Amino acid sequence: MVKFAKPILIGAGALLLCYALAVLGLNIYLQSKDLQLRICEAASAAAGPAVTIQNIHYTPWSGFSVSGISTRQVADPSLPPLFVSPSMNFRFALLPLLQGRLVVQEVVVHQPAILLRSPAPQTAPPDGAPPAVAVGVAPAPAVPSGGVEIAIPVEPADSVASRPAKVEIRRVSLRGGSAGFYDSKGALALQLEDCDVMADILPGGNLTGTFSITQAAVGRAAFPHTIKGSFTWQGGKLTIPDLAGVWAGGRLTGTFVLIPRTQFSATLAAEDVLIKKLAQDAGVSADGARGSLFGAAAMEGVPGAPASFRGEASVHLAEARFQPVDFIRQIGELMSIQELQMLELKTAEARFAICDEKVSVDSLVLESENLVVDGSGPIQFDGKMKLRARLHLNEKLRNDLRGLLSDKFEESPREGFRFVPFAVTGGVSRPRTDLLDKLTGFRIGQDVGGLIKNLFRVPAPQKKKPETSKEAN
Repeated sequence: MVKFAKPILIGAGALLLCYALAVLGLNIYLQSKDLQLRICEAASAAAGPAVTIQNIHYTPWSGFSVSGISTRQVADPSLPPLFVSPSMNFRFALLPLLQGRLVVQEVVVHQPAILLRSPAPQTAPPDGAPPAVAVGVAPAPAVPSGGVEIAIPVEPADSVASRPAKVEIRRVSLRGGSAGFYDSKGALALQLEDCDVMADILPGGNLTGTFSITQAAVGRAAFPHTIKGSFTWQGGKLTIPDLAGVWAGGRLTGTFVLIPRTQFSATLAAEDVLIKKLAQDAGVSADGARGSLFGAAAMEGVPGAPASFRGEASVHLAEARFQPVDFIRQIGELMSIQELQMLELKTAEARFAICDEKVSVDSLVLESENLVVDGSGPIQFDGKMKLRARLHLNEKLRNDLRGLLSDKFEESPREGFRFVPFAVTGGVSRPRTDLLDKLTGFRIGQDVGGLIKNLFRVPAPQKKKPETSKEAN
């Protein structure tokens, strides 16, 4: 046994020495300027030539790392970075490295942040061609300071294309990322938080992978979460066939297809979305609210060109009970109409069409036991609206309000009902209506909120006149 111990120890020592020499040689090789330039070129090929890297280093225990990565706008380098990441790690395949090939088994990008802003509207180009989509950016997080900044040189396109790829990347992972998308006025339209993406790189630069998003915010009204799905990138086309998530306690499913700067299409469906939770998320009173929302939508167009958007949507509510928008509720309070203060609906449905930079309400019906509200009209993308609506009251409700209503009610197509037409204008955030004018027959004005404040405003205390001193006798 002793005679075998010495050769075994010698062999083990030789293996350890070879390993140490290999690690040393690998360390020297991975820190060489030639290899670092090749890594930088790989990053440039993936993210564009406007990539800046602040520091590159390698250790046997943590591997090859790049820190302070940012991507600036090619058209205007003075703009804030489009993409920022504090660090990126590379995991190499050792056997191909010994054969002179640089194969990256996985690139892990930590906490990437992407911030985009839509450009200001531009006039359409001649000959009916789709408008070019310029991408702006909102202010981005600062790139970590320190280290040596390495800017990737921009080479002529023919020179880059003529050289074979020197770095092969098999998988890319994004961990803990975030994204913010702003409209042309700087308002946050979509925000994504705690995003993870894992993608396998296929021959020809195609991708296939999965993603997950912990929390999202659509404007300031909708907050879906736990969003997951798979995707492919093939031939310059992004496809998400199975998006799924949770929205206000209900299920959210959809699909998405994008050809950058050319075309997109999307579908979305919602089931069992809780009305009470929706109201709470939107900052609206949820007192007494109940019921569920079901909806479906489809849209297509040219990315960044709202004039090209086309689509349709439908929504219906089941067992719905909720407070209506302020101007309807306030009219109910003024005229003691309980059903306008808390809508308990037998029917609640709407259909929309999207075209010509607006959402057209093709049909809207809210029906309770004694009243019906229906309407239609356009809502512009900027929130301005001009809806034509009708309030139908049955004989019971009209009798309860006898003496308060005008004589301008018309015969309704609904048996036993009469209606008065009215308009809803202003913005989505503060609608205005002439309904009270039509109900009472008096010119009161469209700003119901202002009317309420004036009616119930506490009068200012009168100033006391100074007492006059009595003249001395």
